[in-house]
Amino acid sequence: MPLPPSNGAGPPQYAIQLDTPAFYILIAVLILFLLVLFALRARTASKRALDGFVEATGVDIAFIAFSILLVVYLALRFPDGNREAWTVAEVILGGYWLTFAIPIVTIGNTVHQKTRGAVAWRGSSIGVALVLFVVIFSLYWAYPSLV
Repeated sequence: MPLPPSNGAGPPQYAIQLDTPAFYILIAVLILFLLVLFALRARTASKRALDGFVEATGVDIAFIAFSILLVVYLALRFPDGNREAWTVAEVILGGYWLTFAIPIVTIGNTVHQKTRGAVAWRGSSIGVALVLFVVIFSLYWAYPSLV
């Protein structure tokens, strides 16, 4: 069976939907992180505690917020299917990419901050996360039945 065209409207199986448990979990995790951040800011005078929380979760919050915005954009822009958009949405909502990328970038960011940039791992860990995205995107693209 030949693959569908790579751009333009695709068959119904490439529709991007936001009413999935994975999307709601992403939103819930982002809200939870933000609630803890606001509660910590409001209830403690300890700048050290707030800095520690932001250091530990700042990259996670950014990754999750970007992922949510990207999936919403793709669903609005390509609701009836586009193979690239569907694959990107599945990589994010499938959870595999975030499962690996967030810890890698969190560790890289923490090492970078704790060493005050002497061990500059922030950029390289983001690079590793992008490579993981490309690898998982390629797998989903080549084998859509994995989803």
